[in-house]
Parts: sequence; C-alpha cells; structure tokens
Amino acid sequence: MSRKLKGLRRVKAAPKPCLRPHAAIAAAIAGLAATTVAADTLAQPKDNTLEREAANYIRFREDVAAIEAMPFTNAEVTREAHRRLAAHNADKLSSGWVAYAALVVADQPAFAEAIEEEIKKKPNRRKGELGGVQGLMSQAAQDPDYLRNLPGADEAVRAVLAMTVQDGARITELGEAFKTQAYAMQKTSWGKAKISPSQTRITEAASYGAKRGAPPAPHFAYALDNGVLAPSLANAQENWAADWGAGAGEGKMTEKNAEVIVDRILVLAARYSTDSLNPKIVQAYATNTKSERCLSMAKLTLDQCIAATRTPYEEAFCLGEHGLKDVAVCTGWVAGTGAS
Repeated sequence: MSRKLKGLRRVKAAPKPCLRPHAAIAAAIAGLAATTVAADTLAQPKDNTLEREAANYIRFREDVAAIEAMPFTNAEVTREAHRRLAAHNADKLSSGWVAYAALVVADQPAFAEAIEEEIKKKPNRRKGELGGVQGLMSQAAQDPDYLRNLPGADEAVRAVLAMTVQDGARITELGEAFKTQAYAMQKTSWGKAKISPSQTRITEAASYGAKRGAPPAPHFAYALDNGVLAPSLANAQENWAADWGAGAGEGKMTEKNAEVIVDRILVLAARYSTDSLNPKIVQAYATNTKSERCLSMAKLTLDQCIAATRTPYEEAFCLGEHGLKDVAVCTGWVAGTGAS
C-alpha cells in the first residue's frame, strides 16, 4: 500500500537513508571536491534509546503491512498472520507507541522552534532561574503544563492524535478485512480444512516471537538546527512515517488521563530535541499503563479465541477481532477512539 510522504521544512539532510557515522564521514571527505557537506547531515544523538523503544511499535506496523500484502489463497495466510500478531509483547508495544509519539512531536518544526527559543534563555541568578537545557527541564519538572503551553505544542499534540487515529483506521480496516474473509473462506475447501491443534499453533507463535529478538534501531537522516535535534521521519523508511495510517483524522483527548500520557510524550520529545535522553528517562516516561493492560487482555483473548479454532476461517475471525481491532482500541484511547 503506497502512501506519499510529506516533506519537513527544517530538514537539511539529503532525502536518503542515514549513513552510519564512519560511513557518513567517509562519504563527506570523498565528496569535498564537488560539494560542501553541512555539519547537520552528520548529526547523531548521544543516546538512541528512544528510537530503539519506538521500533517495537514500528515492528507492529511492519507486520500489519506484511499481512496486508498477503492474498487469501491458502491456510498459510492465517498462520503467518497469527505468528506475527501474537509475537508482540504488551508492555513493549505500549511503550513503543509512546516513544514513537515523542519522535513525531520532536519532528514538528513549530515545536522545535519553541525548544530552540527556550534553550537560548540565560540564567537569572537573582530569581534562581536556570538557563539553557537545564532551565527548560527544570521548568518542565516543576510544572506539568509547561511544555504543553509552549508555542507549537498544540500543533505537535495534534500531529500525535492524528497519527494515532490514522494508524488505528488502517489497523481496523485490516481487521475488518480478516473478518469478512472469514465468511468467504467458509466457501473454500482449504478454509474449512482441519489444521494443527490449537495449543500447537499458540506455542509455535510464542516461539516465533521469542526467536525474533528486539527490532533494530532505525537510521534516520537527523537534522540539527541551533542545538535542536529532529529525526526527519519524512525521510525515513515508510513504516516510520507519521502518515503511515489510512485516511484523514484529527482525534481529540476526551479523557483526563490522556493529558498525563501527552505530558510524558512532550517531556521525551523535549529531551530528545535537546539530546539529553538516557535509558532511565525513557524507561520512566515511555509508559502507558492503560494501553498495556488493554493489550495484555487483547493478547489473552486472542489466545483463548485461537484455542477454540479448528479451521483457517475461524482463525481469520479471531485475528481480525482480537489481533488487530483490539490493538487499535488499546492504542487509540489517547486520541479518543479507543478504550473507555
């Protein structure tokens, strides 16, 4: 499914996959005779924990895209879909969504400009106020609303809500397709054929997930502007793009707890933008307990549903309802489209 990626005004890096540091430097030296390489194109964060955490959510996107591309022509379709969808850990998927949302915020030009202005501020010793990055983080720690009230924050939050709604729409669409196919498969011989025992299939899916290991960290064409780092998602692989989802949608925070999650996202984004992240901060802020509990229940329900299946068409229904649609509900509540 092809989707056009949008440009990012503040990106100065060439729209090509980011080279590893040693490769980028070699390429820069080799090209000096023909062109000048801006220092921004060599920008790299000191710590890539946020990207590695976000990769857990992006892997789910990748699995959805892979399943979308498979035609319903044999029983291996539901087997492969089950292996992929059941492989995701609830806490990794929920924290991965928070981490990715922070990258979406850090990629918004208006928010980046606001961060740039904040870190320009000088210390005020008479008032006991810090300056620079320390001052920004001190203010954010003292006032949970501080980052949300920065210029560009509303726009950045809208981008996260839109991403959430649109991702949910694409995942839900595939879930509905699986449920529709479940009925169509009853008219085929392979769709009604008996398959291996359910516990064997559940164990196989768990083994598949264990063997996958952690997803690799992405290689972004990072942009650095006056000390403010941006991941340049528009120039990343398609599954990392903020507009990966289907259709238009804005979303709205309808629950008070949604603001708590958004505040965590903004803190992570601000620290990412100022390159002041570390694993402990990511672990503390990239949490979404409500989504994690919801996803754990969805996984349990999927296993229970699969345990009652004997044919591919029954599997297709379980996967559509609990492996896909339930996930969209569990991640969508922050944008007002999920669990109540």
